[in-house]
Amino acid sequence: MEQQRAAVIGLGRFGLFWAGMLAREYRVVGTSRRTIETLPSGVAQVPLEEALSAPLVFLTVAISAMPGVLRRISPYLKPGTTVVDTCSVKVFPVQQMQLLLPEHTGIIACHPMFGPDSARERTDRLPVILWPVRDRYQRYDELTRIFSGLGMRVAEMTPEDHDWEAAFTQGVTHLVGRLLSRMELKPSEIGTLGYTRLLQVMDQTCNDPEELFRDLQRYNASTREMRRSFSRALAEVEEMLGGEEPEIRGPS
Repeated sequence: MEQQRAAVIGLGRFGLFWAGMLAREYRVVGTSRRTIETLPSGVAQVPLEEALSAPLVFLTVAISAMPGVLRRISPYLKPGTTVVDTCSVKVFPVQQMQLLLPEHTGIIACHPMFGPDSARERTDRLPVILWPVRDRYQRYDELTRIFSGLGMRVAEMTPEDHDWEAAFTQGVTHLVGRLLSRMELKPSEIGTLGYTRLLQVMDQTCNDPEELFRDLQRYNASTREMRRSFSRALAEVEEMLGGEEPEIRGPS
């Protein structure tokens, strides 16, 4: 039986990685503003209008780019099409898809909680969040089955619950990674295992585009509370360390 077609809109670093994963189960076409020299096996780059003729369309674009992308693709989407976002926040893109996509378009919210770097390092099943926003064409159960077959652990979560949990997991991880980077920390020959792991967090988060960090913090309302909680905790630790500093003399 011929494989179903699926399209990936946005062949950046994550988009190429995601297209390669999907190509194990779908006949994948992708589109990008630039010509991609090296594509994953089973993935073909095609013009936007051709990609949007696929019955399943995955959006792998920046969170902040979603409104513009949705306006651009909306006129080409035919009945029978389901659009699946892969944004790292969920409330904002879901609202935008409901607002800007045609009523005949199916909508599924999706967040793969991993990327090219973390997927290589994990030995457990890769977590992915799904939510059937407007499952007009019964694609939700199909994606649950396909993702499970690809080695993912599927969890169902509302956009609101996702954003709260993501703020205090992924959001705080990226915040700490960027803060450590601003401190210009370097490997050390006396570095402990804990310090080495901190450097790994810094390297992994800073390997993602700065745009992702900004979007994670700006387009998830719950990250504001996370940052306030972080600041309060830092202030409490500073207060705990307060008082007169001991006088420490160097060797004479």
